[in-house]
Amino acid sequence: MTETILIYGANGYTGQLICEEAIKQNIAFHIAGRNKEAIEQLAEKWKVPYSIVGLENKEKLDTLLASFTTVIHCAGPFTETAEPMVQSCIRTKTNYIDITGEIWAFELVMKYHQQAVEACIQLISGAGFDVVPTDCLAAYLKEAVPTATHLEMAFVGNKTSLSRGTAVTMAKNISKGGFIREDGKLKNVPLAYKSKEIAFPHRKQWTMTIPWGDLMTAYHQTSIPNIEIYSGASKKMIKKLRRFRWLKFLLSISWIQKIVRSKIEKSVKGPTSDQLSEGNTYIVGRAWDQENNSAELKMITPEAYHLTAKTALSAAIKLNRKENDKKGYLTPAQAFGKEFILEFEGVELIGHKKTPVNQTGVNYQP
Repeated sequence: MTETILIYGANGYTGQLICEEAIKQNIAFHIAGRNKEAIEQLAEKWKVPYSIVGLENKEKLDTLLASFTTVIHCAGPFTETAEPMVQSCIRTKTNYIDITGEIWAFELVMKYHQQAVEACIQLISGAGFDVVPTDCLAAYLKEAVPTATHLEMAFVGNKTSLSRGTAVTMAKNISKGGFIREDGKLKNVPLAYKSKEIAFPHRKQWTMTIPWGDLMTAYHQTSIPNIEIYSGASKKMIKKLRRFRWLKFLLSISWIQKIVRSKIEKSVKGPTSDQLSEGNTYIVGRAWDQENNSAELKMITPEAYHLTAKTALSAAIKLNRKENDKKGYLTPAQAFGKEFILEFEGVELIGHKKTPVNQTGVNYQP
């Protein structure tokens, strides 16, 4: 095993950001992926070693992973790619990190917990903006209200846009509708099921429920049975999504999926360098119990993709250096503590106040 970090899917938008962050920090890394031309070009550009291997080639993938202590898996959609990579990590005793936000991908990885314990490795999904800040925020809120029965978290970014991979994943999963967690179970709900106006640190913003990774990770970490996650959206967008809910089944048809994916791959490029450096993301979290005990926290972070490069790389460095002796499936906060997010420049945690549930300034849309 070596301290060199393996970055699989390095040719993707976020994979490249992680590699560039490793170069800035003078961290040794090896890149790999399925796209021979793209990987070879990047290896030449960065002067780093590389490997070309598909996830379906178990023998070749095992041979590659066996040389590394930790892999950062960046090749999505993770509902298709996480499982073969995790299986190989278990066979080769390699720590696994990914940057997914897909709730079903978290579920796939979680089911390998006991096998990972036996292999003495760590499996950490969502080591990027999905879900490091919110996972740490959930831990702070659980600490503030240990008896919490409800958790809500919301986020909105400025000066940012989607990467191609994120857009493809969203299009792939939109046919499943929305989700919340109710009484400990995932509940399938319509798109934009609920909406509300929330006072973020920079301004008030309308938001809507989305099927975010914290529905899996926050529940796994805190055991809070009722969880809803909101993302910033205009009232116009919310109304449009509700109007076209009945069309979501169309995106489950394979040939329509292929058309949508083709259009995304041709048109979506991801945030510009200026957006990465100048953007911010704003988060609000609130937890309460049946006795009306409540706590609210707000957080400001750098732009989501910019932060992902830093948190994913930091997680890999920590695993390589064996900074904890935990094993199995872990959320980021479980692996590195709720203070993990505060290690990064540009992150600010605001307030730690207890407020009555009916005095939070939240404006619900009729």
